[in-house]
Amino acid sequence: MSFPLVTFELRDQYLLVIGHGVRNSLADMVHTASLIINEAQATGSNKMLVDYRQLDIQVRITEAFNIVKTYEQNLPALRNMVVAAVFESRHRTFASYWQEVSSKRGFTIKTFEDFEEAEKWLIGQDYL
Repeated sequence: MSFPLVTFELRDQYLLVIGHGVRNSLADMVHTASLIINEAQATGSNKMLVDYRQLDIQVRITEAFNIVKTYEQNLPALRNMVVAAVFESRHRTFASYWQEVSSKRGFTIKTFEDFEEAEKWLIGQDYL
């Protein structure tokens, strides 16, 4: 029995995305990002709270750059969305680098270790 890579819950002000399992390749990360963008578009959500606290990320930090390059090439709709992502502290380095590269490339992605802090920030963001 396999579990979904992500599950979704449409809330009043944003789409809650919960990541499950392990990501151990760039292809895994990109596939999951595509699923998330598709759900956001299907639900008309421009704000997403991505909870990756249950996720085990087993890719090199350098893959964060390649993930963002893939966003640019294949997921341009992400530029019109605001993302707050919550990570476990053990993934802090990866999360920080992913946020830095995303911001430099014009995406609105901010990473957190506290769910409530992430939610407060996200709700306070104006639509792009």
